[in-house]
Amino acid sequence: MLAFHRPARLLSGSAVRAFHVSRASRLPAILHPDLQAYKSLREEKAWVESSQSKPPPTISSLRICIVNLMPLKESTELQLCRMLARSPVASDIAWVVPNTYSGKNSTPGHLEKFYKRFNEVKGEKYDGIILTGAPIEHLDFEQVAYWKELQDFFEDVRKMDAGILSLCWGAMASLWHFHGVKKHITPRKVFGVFDHKISSKDRMLAIPDHVGIPVSRHTTWKRDDIISNPKLEILLDGPEEAGPGLVWDEDLGHAHMINHFEYDVDTLDGEYRRDLVKGTPTGEPIHIPNQYYPGDDPKNTPVLTWQTPGQVFYSNWLNTVMHRKWKREGKLS
Repeated sequence: MLAFHRPARLLSGSAVRAFHVSRASRLPAILHPDLQAYKSLREEKAWVESSQSKPPPTISSLRICIVNLMPLKESTELQLCRMLARSPVASDIAWVVPNTYSGKNSTPGHLEKFYKRFNEVKGEKYDGIILTGAPIEHLDFEQVAYWKELQDFFEDVRKMDAGILSLCWGAMASLWHFHGVKKHITPRKVFGVFDHKISSKDRMLAIPDHVGIPVSRHTTWKRDDIISNPKLEILLDGPEEAGPGLVWDEDLGHAHMINHFEYDVDTLDGEYRRDLVKGTPTGEPIHIPNQYYPGDDPKNTPVLTWQTPGQVFYSNWLNTVMHRKWKREGKLS
């Protein structure tokens, strides 16, 4: 298990202090009590509070809007809430999808009960936004049915000065919208656990160098497209096959993470066995995920090596959002 031995700064500079995620320093995620994620996290002894009851008066929470575009809604909800519920910052979580989004793989009634549409949150103020991936990498952005809606939402986020954590396709979409950085189709699926170098040690002291992060995508960024933009900085850089992993926009407070610290230990295994049966969206045969199964043998049980750095990453992102909120409210000089 990786361990972290000192407080650190992540993403936004010297004023943001990272926290060791001890039991004493955790604060809750606030969720609808009927969500399966709420029930599962209660069973895991994570601190979650019901959105239907008044939170303890000593807790000041961030308003976090999660735009969940993943097909398996409940799995993604649990993965993200597990990270947020074990952090030193309280999160009051709202779930949102575009107006025209159908969510055909969702449990009947799930979106209607737990999610709002873009038009329903128009004018709402959130402190932080998480935008998930979606299985539509092969499409040009303009071909995505809800692309115009997402662009309008991005501009609303810019006006509210909220921090963004965008993931996988969401990172590609947000980096394209805000900076015109293109996504590029890879020769084969980038799949497995890939070591990432820390490109800016003064910003990411709490994450170990050569940290392994789960990757599952058919697209990548080109380093030169990012390096040539003075507003962007690569903080986590993967090998040539995987490309840049985390791109930071200091001015806007946006973290574009193309990979998946939040994945469960068996997520890549499930994708591998699914693709063995159904094939990949691009038609190429699926290969054994990189550095995932011990001995590269799918008969062996994978090991959860990214949990601790992943938790620190999510906790520190929330700290940057809190710091931005305090600045916006005049609590910091």
